[in-house]
Amino acid sequence: MNNNLITIRTYKQGEAEYIINRHRELYESEYGFGSVFSDYVEKYVHKFDKHHDENKENIWIAEADGKPVGMIAIVKADELTAQLRWFLIEPDMRGFGLGYKLVKTVIDFCREKEYKHVFLLTISILEAARSLYKRFGFELTESKANDDWGRHLTEERWDLDL
Repeated sequence: MNNNLITIRTYKQGEAEYIINRHRELYESEYGFGSVFSDYVEKYVHKFDKHHDENKENIWIAEADGKPVGMIAIVKADELTAQLRWFLIEPDMRGFGLGYKLVKTVIDFCREKEYKHVFLLTISILEAARSLYKRFGFELTESKANDDWGRHLTEERWDLDL
């Protein structure tokens, strides 16, 4: 893969189905997540699609040769706190630095928009993502059992002060 062919662009109205479907398909095939997870993603992506603060929230889509290959979002929790959400890299695009570029994009955005804090929720089995979060200075602040997605998992909260 040639990184020069990768572009990162902002979300366009109506791309909600791509985000929802890729989360549904990928998390089901790779991790055995059930419909409760995809319904959860669908609810909040549609909420974002219908109404979001364009000055403080965004979704970025990574493309390779015009084809979507990844995504990441920032959603406003409050005026000073952002939540990193919907971070996904297509399996054949992993390991080339795209995740780093996407996380850097959202951290830069948060600083530009004068957020003071960013948090995210993830699961412990996403080891590559967890390693990336550590690299950017996120710290694991909470860990708890979660059986909501169709299997026993450990849900984690990671926080970063900007």
